Amino acid sequence: MQLTTEELPEIKNVTAADIRRIFTEDAFGKFAILSVSDVVFIQAGCVWDVSEECAKFMEETGSDPFILEYRDAKTGRLFAATTHVTLDQIAEVFLEYLQGDDSWRSRYTWKQVKSQ
Repeated sequence: MQLTTEELPEIKNVTAADIRRIFTEDAFGKFAILSVSDVVFIQAGCVWDVSEECAKFMEETGSDPFILEYRDAKTGRLFAATTHVTLDQIAEVFLEYLQGDDSWRSRYTWKQVKSQ
């Protein structure tokens, strides 16, 4: 699998240690994509803004709010978690995805993202 981020060089054969390091340091920028191919992936993006909702999320969790999305390998459809997630939750999901463990799917409610 390959890890692509906004700020760091692409890692072609990403390891669990790479993911732990990158998410612990929080130096990857505003997005991270863990991909099996161009069409099968999981991704997260920071959605920080100056709203009260964002400030409340940060106060409660100690993390910027992120969106979490994945493209389903069987259907090709893109899904997004219906709630914001923390940096720690993203790291956990990316590690499971890397290991082929799909238990992360049941921890969140998902909605299909309609194509534009």
